[in-house]
Amino acid sequence: MVERVELEVGDRVVKISNPDRVYFSARGETKLDLAKYYLSVADGVVNALHHRPCMLHRFPDGVDGEKVHQKRLPHGAPPWIQTVRVDFPSGRHAYELCVDHPADVIWAVQMSTVEFHPWNSRSEHVEQPDEWRIDLDPGPQASYEDVRRVAAVTREVLDELGATGFPKTSGSKGIHIYVRVAPVYEFPDVRRAAWAFAREVERRAGGLVDLTWWRKDRDPATVFVDYNQNARDHTVACAYSVRGTPEGLVSAPVTWDELPEADPRDFTIATMPARYAELGDLHAGIDDEIYSLDQLLEWAERDEKDDAPPPDET
Repeated sequence: MVERVELEVGDRVVKISNPDRVYFSARGETKLDLAKYYLSVADGVVNALHHRPCMLHRFPDGVDGEKVHQKRLPHGAPPWIQTVRVDFPSGRHAYELCVDHPADVIWAVQMSTVEFHPWNSRSEHVEQPDEWRIDLDPGPQASYEDVRRVAAVTREVLDELGATGFPKTSGSKGIHIYVRVAPVYEFPDVRRAAWAFAREVERRAGGLVDLTWWRKDRDPATVFVDYNQNARDHTVACAYSVRGTPEGLVSAPVTWDELPEADPRDFTIATMPARYAELGDLHAGIDDEIYSLDQLLEWAERDEKDDAPPPDET
């Protein structure tokens, strides 16, 4: 058994210990396979993580073992790893990984990271998000076809607003759609805008969407448009992140034209390298499509006369 291998990542070298350890039991991919997957999509995953505070989901014994949610940068980081300080309401703070180079991602894999969960703001403006996230989260009795249908309504509303959405599979049963915004709003404003958008989708979705706040009170056959993913310190798996599943499912960018037929089970660490080599980063142009939230904030003000989003209690 090989104890350690060295990977050249651009102008840096990252040592991978226990490279033969099996991380994904369905097909037997190893820790080294995981590192090679992230190298195959390096530009895309760095684009998704660039300068964002990032929580790591680590699986020291592979994805069938214990998962560790790590906000603070693990010990032993090389000097070229960058961090960003984030503060919490408790008064505590953490220095989180702030990706600037593909080697940062591979070092995180060396530290047993499988999933990367970034903030929707960057180190240059931690308190002002630049990414509005639309999370279509199906209830336990909702089908993936229901999620697709809600995604079609979502696209319709985005088009009417003049906003460009960049969709991806969640790596589970949902769909995420990202819209780039200028970093001039605070977290509560982005969340309010996302709530107003979700209400409009609910109105048009013909009963497919239920925005009831408490999950136990929500219709289990509906889709929740989870606007709370835009609250401060909430994170979701980034584009190209592997998920902690035995199959090594990936949160995969897709085109709007693909979405009606795309099956999340088709996107894995085994299939994504060839797809990426053919298509490149489908989210590469996201920074060129900046949307103003002013119209949605007007919708929020209008809707708050009759209702109001539940407070963010996190």
